Amino acid sequence: MIRTALLLGLFFAISAEAAEPPLIRLGRGFAAEEQVWLMSARPDLTPNQGKRYQLKQILFQANPERFQAFLAGELDAGTAPGLAVIFGRAQGMEMTIVANVCLEAAGKEYFQTTYMVKDDGPIKTVKDLKGGTIGVVGIKTATDLWARAGLINAGLVPDRDTKVVPMVFPAIGEAVRSGKVSAGTFVEPFYSAEMAKGGLRKLFTAVEAVGYDHELLDLFFGDKFLKANPEAVRAFLADYVAVTKYYLANTEQAKRDIHKAGFVRTPVDIYVKNADWKRDPNARVDVESLKKLSTFMLDKLQWLEKPVNVDGMVDQSYLPR
Repeated sequence: MIRTALLLGLFFAISAEAAEPPLIRLGRGFAAEEQVWLMSARPDLTPNQGKRYQLKQILFQANPERFQAFLAGELDAGTAPGLAVIFGRAQGMEMTIVANVCLEAAGKEYFQTTYMVKDDGPIKTVKDLKGGTIGVVGIKTATDLWARAGLINAGLVPDRDTKVVPMVFPAIGEAVRSGKVSAGTFVEPFYSAEMAKGGLRKLFTAVEAVGYDHELLDLFFGDKFLKANPEAVRAFLADYVAVTKYYLANTEQAKRDIHKAGFVRTPVDIYVKNADWKRDPNARVDVESLKKLSTFMLDKLQWLEKPVNVDGMVDQSYLPR
C-alpha cells in the first residue's frame, strides 16, 4: 500500500512537471501593436514564455472577425480598441481590459491617426466633406467614431451630409487618390508609406476630432481564462511590460526585429523612421478617457442603448506592481 502510494505520488509529480503551461491564443491586428508583435518576434525578451504560458498570435483584419472568433471559443485574448470592448460588454461579452497597448495623444513626438485628402483636391476644410465620403476601416470602429466626431465638430451630420464607408487600411490610399472616397483614415505604417508617395495632406487627427488624449488599443482577456489561469496572465503581462519598456528604449532595433519577423511589410527604412503612438511603459490604462468615449458613444452617436460600467470592464490588478 505504501509502495503504491509512493508510486502514485511520483506519477502525479512527474505529470505535473511535464504538463505544458497554458496556451494563450491572442487575436492581433496589423497596426499600432508593436510591443505585442515583439513578444513573438523576440521571444528571448519574454522569460516566462514557454515556462509559465505559451503564446500563439493569430492575425485578424478587423475587430468583428476577432470578436466572432472569441465568441466561438477560438481566442483567449486579443488586442482591440477600448470602444470595441465597450461594445462587446454592452452586448454581454465576457471580456476584460487588462493593459494598454497605445494611446492617441497630442504632441509632435507622437503619431496620431490622421484623416487625409488629396493635396490638390477640392476638400480644404472638414465642412467641404458635405456630399462626400470618408473611408474608415469598419463601421462602429474607432476610425468610424473619429470620422463622425470630426464631422460633428464641423457642423455636419454623419450619414446625412457625409457617408462613412468601410475599407481595409491598405486600400485607403489609392481610394483617396482615385476619388473613390473624399477622405480616408491613415495609421502607421500605411501613413508614412502614403506620405512617401506624396499627393495627400492632413485634414484632421483623432485627437483633434474628440478633443482629448485617449486609449487607442488595449489588451483584453476572456473572463473565463482570467479566472482559470490568473498566474499565466500575470506572467504574460510581466513579460509584456518588460517588452514594452525594451521597445521604448530600443525602438529602432525593435522595429527592425519586428520587420524581419514579417509583422510589417512597409520598407524597413521607412518603417524605422515612422513616428509612433504614445505607449505607457507600465501598460496602465487611461480609464477616464474610456469613460468619455463611452459617454460620446451613448449621447452623441446613439451607438449604445444604455450606459456601460467602464470601471467594471477594466482590471489592472494582473499587471506587475
